[in-house]
Amino acid sequence: KDALGYPEYTIVEQRDTDAEIFRKAVSTPKMEIPAAIQKVLGAGFRFTEETTFNKKTKVATFKGIPSTMADKLKTSGTLRCEPVGTNRCRRVIEIDNTANVSFLLNSTLESFGEKSMRDAYDRGAQFMSKWITDKGLAGT
Repeated sequence: KDALGYPEYTIVEQRDTDAEIFRKAVSTPKMEIPAAIQKVLGAGFRFTEETTFNKKTKVATFKGIPSTMADKLKTSGTLRCEPVGTNRCRRVIEIDNTANVSFLLNSTLESFGEKSMRDAYDRGAQFMSKWITDKGLAGT
């Protein structure tokens, strides 16, 4: 929550089986929203993220469900790590942000969603790097 800069980030469900790990979290992102988007999303915007990590393929799939206009705003994607040399990896995240609101707002909403997600994933990467270093795990 703090590392992401979110006022709210609550894990509401988590399951761990032999095949997968599932997590459902509710978040209120801290966003500087353009006026046109604020008008569409309304006050108190939040979203639910559902993530499933497949233990065999080591790929996480996720979807974001917004608190408003869930039938018109779609976010989904995958996250995986690829080896990069010895004791290093690169996170590869593929995301599909789709808005089906109005011709004039679709690209604005999609661009805003992309920027917001990039910012959040960058903050998450910084947190993970610091955590790895603080735990003495870097280079092991």
